[in-house]
Amino acid sequence: GFYGERLNLAAERFVLIPNGCDLPKLTEPATQSTAEKLIISIGRLEQYKGHHRIIAAMPRLIQQYPEIKLRVLGEGPYREALETQVTELGIGHHVEIGGIPATERSTMAAMLARASVVTLLSDYETHPIAALEALSLKRPVLAMDTSGLRELAERGFVRSVSLHSTPEEVAAAVATQLEDPLIPPKLDLPTWDDCARDLLLLYRGITGRF
Repeated sequence: GFYGERLNLAAERFVLIPNGCDLPKLTEPATQSTAEKLIISIGRLEQYKGHHRIIAAMPRLIQQYPEIKLRVLGEGPYREALETQVTELGIGHHVEIGGIPATERSTMAAMLARASVVTLLSDYETHPIAALEALSLKRPVLAMDTSGLRELAERGFVRSVSLHSTPEEVAAAVATQLEDPLIPPKLDLPTWDDCARDLLLLYRGITGRF
């Protein structure tokens, strides 16, 4: 693999411990309207996170689904550029940009559970926690075919689009997830307790302390 070649180490010298994902359980079932579809694009507001890609696809999606809404969940330095893009496209009534405080995990879970589709169109990701959290809530995910996101697509957990997709192609992929959502029937996703346990066992094995 990449790191083995760069560090000149054999594959057995590496240990993969996946991130955990265990959002708070919902106190009441999320309600989803079949008429008003909600797309959620989640992640820090940085250019590489790709929020601009789903925004660019919105005019085509609005033509197909007049009541569709996009919620960009995040905060960061790219917010002004995204808001300018929304204004220039004239889709302000369909797009809301803003984050949820990290401490409000129940609010985040409730918001994700309402999503018709969750999009993660980043240039790159290592181990995308947001995608796992959406999948844990059985929400369909559309991801960019890059790095850690590609692995989820290869395992049949999410649908993906090419990094070089046009806005029209992104819109078509979103529409596919809306009309024929890919939701894996059963996912054995690790929790943060699983992650901590595996890391502790690794440290004990290295130090010889059992």
